[in-house]
Parts: sequence; structure tokens; C-alpha cells
Amino acid sequence: MKRLANILAAVAFASPAVLAFDMQTDSTDLKLYDLQVTVDESARKVRVKIDMNMKDYSVGSEREIVYTPVLLACDGSDSLALQPITIAGRTRWYTYLRNGFLDGGDAHIYRAGTKARAHYDEEFAFEPWMGASNLEMRAETANCCDKPERLQGPSPAGNIPVADIRTGRPQLDVDFIFAPPVDAGPVVKSLQGSAFVTFVVNRTELKPTYMNNTAELNKIIRSIDYVRNDTDATITRVHIKGYASPEGPYGNNVRLATGRTETLRQYVRDLYSFPDTTITSSFEPEDWAGLRSYVKDSMNFDIKHRAEILDIIDGPLDPDSKDHALKREYPADYAVILKQIYPWLRHSDYTVTYSIKTYTTLDEIRRVYAADPTRLRNVDFYTLAQSYPEGSDEYCDVFETAVEVYPDDPMINLNAANIEMRRGQFDAAQTHLLKAGDTPQASYARGILAAKRGDYTEATKRFGIARDGGIEAADEAIKRVNAIIGHRSVTLRIKPQ
Repeated sequence: MKRLANILAAVAFASPAVLAFDMQTDSTDLKLYDLQVTVDESARKVRVKIDMNMKDYSVGSEREIVYTPVLLACDGSDSLALQPITIAGRTRWYTYLRNGFLDGGDAHIYRAGTKARAHYDEEFAFEPWMGASNLEMRAETANCCDKPERLQGPSPAGNIPVADIRTGRPQLDVDFIFAPPVDAGPVVKSLQGSAFVTFVVNRTELKPTYMNNTAELNKIIRSIDYVRNDTDATITRVHIKGYASPEGPYGNNVRLATGRTETLRQYVRDLYSFPDTTITSSFEPEDWAGLRSYVKDSMNFDIKHRAEILDIIDGPLDPDSKDHALKREYPADYAVILKQIYPWLRHSDYTVTYSIKTYTTLDEIRRVYAADPTRLRNVDFYTLAQSYPEGSDEYCDVFETAVEVYPDDPMINLNAANIEMRRGQFDAAQTHLLKAGDTPQASYARGILAAKRGDYTEATKRFGIARDGGIEAADEAIKRVNAIIGHRSVTLRIKPQ
């Protein structure tokens, strides 16, 4: 922990510091020649040094004034009374002398009106409550026989205020800047799936009722119909990619993959009268990536030589040589692959891409937000948030949802970071600010985060960048950071007269 030695109250006055109050005695003033209050949090120490010049005090011969430094918690939870300082008149002082009270030199008993100086120096352990406390002087007067009489000072406790201790630095309190994202355009969504359409061996003609084809083709049809029945959606593209398994000659697999994918494309095109520009296709003659995934990750197949088979798949051999090597080197495993894995590699992956209409009214945006917020544009979230009071639960919920839908949008990440800083979630805010870009608004937010974490040098730097970028609020933020940097842990309440 950085050492915070705040010797902020060391003042040596050429003339006494005076605070007057009413007393029914010969002296009505507390006069301090010098005062030092030191708070060292790292060493957990508080030190109070007081210098009083006795020639400044006039006390009746039989009387005395007793000043007791008292530390009082601001919330009234605790207090600490230090050693008192006694200023005695001539006769009272001699009484103390005869009775031996002055022998040790630590009794803090002094004779008024002399050239003597009271050098008071008390050090004690710093307790948490002292971080917000007031040092006051309790004053009493008495003679040799009477009970001491309390002299009322101006503080609420009836004492004389001496110093205020406030070790906790104030937190930066500035307005957050929420910014609209750049309109990313209409929302584009997609539905994806795989259909295992079966063809007659070595043929490319599609038979919709052959084997399980009716159910497999319905997967594609249901996806397309789902979008067509959505009044807010428009299909922009249907893409089909066909895959074949690696067995057989590679050239023949190219022919089969090409022909079968084109046949399936035409079937779907004609079923919906799609233009050729809307429905497209591609193919993968042999799905070696799929084979590798099944061999490596699926434990459902009784394969004895997984590592060796993976070495062949990843090796430099051409496709036909790989298939021959698997069959030759590991015939038992190849039989499992041929019967149980290769059929899963003969599939057609399809993607139905569609765009969502642009919602133009706040009521529409609210309706869609409640039903499916993923259909909103990035700017719609900002529009919706502005309809709620800033900082309200609804306001925050909108921005938190927005960053889930658009996790890489710079301004949405900026706004989410602001929400998290409001809640004291600084680690989460930093994560989002990493994606907030380099705009002046982002620099301003990074300045706030740095200040919240106590890095005032970095905060000043970031606010300076934001100010140079046109953020007017950054000027005030810099002033407030400077005020925090200049925060005094100890403030004297007794000033030079």
C-alpha cells in the first residue's frame, strides 16, 4: 500500500492562532502557537503536536484551565480523550510543584504568564472510525477546591474545533455520456440445418419419396416456410451445400456431389419459384473434416486406432490414397467407419438467410423488444433507452440487452460500460471498454473508470484526450480529479488571526 503520510496541518505561526469563546475566568481564549496533525494510514498512526506559549495566557493565581484534546467520530460511534494540558496560575502551579506533579516532565502542567512553552506531542494508533472524525479541545476551569467547571465551546459537543480528519478520498462524481451507435442497417438473420437426402447408388436424380427423403426434405421446407410466414421477414438467400463421403474414387465423388447438390437446388427452387439469384449451392466432394470430427470426438463408435487414423487423415496423402490407407492399415476400424460414419457424411447443409423489416415507431420497437430483441437494429436499442429516465432499471436493462445482441458494437459496449460503472462493476466495464473504440466518448468513459479505480494520472490523461476531441464535460471532470488529488486528509479549524 502506498504510504499516505498526510502531514497536511503543520503550520508555524509568527503570532498565536486564536479562537475566542465565552469563559467566566481570567482567560477566555485558546491560543495556539503551532499545530500539527499527522495521519499515516499505512503505519496506522495519528500524531498530534501542539505548541502553546504561556506568556499568551493570564490565569488567576488560584485557578487553572485544563485543555483536553478529544477525537470524536463524525457519526458519534466512538471517541478518544488524550492527555490534558493544564495552564495554572502562580499559586496553583506551585502547589503542583510541591506535590511532585512536575518531576516527570510529562504531566503537561504549565505556569501561565511565563516564558515557558508547552510542547505537546501525542501519538496513538489509527482506528477505522478515525478516518472521519473531528479533533476538538475540551476546556475546563477550576480552583484548588471547587469542582471543575466546563467551558462551552462552539462545537455541537461543546468543545473548541481544532481539526477535521477525513482520510477517505472523495469519489469522482460526473455525468456519464451515452452515445448512439452507428446504424448498422437492417437486421439479417438465418436458419441453418442439415438434411440427409438419400440418392440411388451412383446416381444424381432426386426421388422425394425414396427411403427417408420426405422427412429430410421437410427440414428444408419447414425452415423456408417459417420465414415466409413471418410478416416482418424477407428471404434474401437460400444456400445449399452438398457433402459426400470419402469412399470411392475422388473424381466420381466430385461428379456425384456436384450433380446431387444441383438437383436438390433445382427441386427447392421450383417448389417456391425462387429466382436463381436467390437460391445458390456449393459442394464438398469428400467430407474429410466431418470424418476427422467423428473419429476424434465421438466415443459411440468402436474404433481401436483413433490416433493412427487421425494421423492418416491429417497427413499429406491425396484423398484416394488416404481412403486406401485406412482400408489397408486398419480394416476392422475401416469397416466401422464405412458402415457407421460414412452415411453421416452424405448430407446437405442449408442456410435460409432473411432480413427483418425496419421498425419506425417507438411502439413497434417496444413490441419487438418484448418478443424478440434480436430483431432490433443497434440504433433501435438506443432509441428505446432514451424513452426511459436515465439510470432507471428499464434504461439499464435495454443497454444490457443491447450488448448481448451486439457484443462487438463499439458504442453499445460504451453504453454498457457506463451502466456497469454506475453499479461499481469495474472489471465488467473494462471488458466492454476494450471494445468501445477510440472515440472521444470512449476516452471520457475510460477516464471515469481510471478515476473510480484511483488512477488519477491516467484519468487526467483520458479526460484530456476527450476534451481535445470536443467533449465539453471533460473540462469539469479534470477539475474534479484535480480536487481529489489535492484532497487534504486533515483540515485545521484554527486559523491565524
